[in-house]
Amino acid sequence: MKPAIFILILAVLMGNCAGMPPVRPVDNVLFTIGREDKSDSEFRSFGFSEITEYRCRLGVDCSTEAFPAYLNRGATYAYGGVEHIIISVRLDEVYNNVILRLVRGGDETTVVIVDGKKTYHVTNTMLGSGEGYRVGAYNLELGSLKKGVHSIEMSLADDGKGNNIYQWDALSLFVR
Repeated sequence: MKPAIFILILAVLMGNCAGMPPVRPVDNVLFTIGREDKSDSEFRSFGFSEITEYRCRLGVDCSTEAFPAYLNRGATYAYGGVEHIIISVRLDEVYNNVILRLVRGGDETTVVIVDGKKTYHVTNTMLGSGEGYRVGAYNLELGSLKKGVHSIEMSLADDGKGNNIYQWDALSLFVR
């Protein structure tokens, strides 16, 4: 029975990534969502009231226009945001010195989990961001990522900072 469960789980995971093309860097950039312009107008700010998690696969269904404008904790602000964002990306080879650039407003702390293993906390002090959509940016060093499928999950820490919601300006993944 145990091998059958393992095979079922493996099939589900493989099926979720089926048809996902490998991402190759263009000018060292693996992906960009949004524009660093101190505006969230290019993001989707409606239609998330019934879901708490947004998933997308780069090269398949991940676009700025479909990406939630807000990341939040709790249903209070759920109309334009979600509590969890999970981005899947398939790399065509090993990349060293991979950087996740977060550009956003707010006093909240972003929790970033890569491949379900490495957890990072990006604070407003690191970003230089603040309430009232004072936008800041931070380059989170992820190190090396192997060839294959990776996940980047983002949520808000329950640390009492801010008002439990912030707006995106841009996200990008690049190789230094």
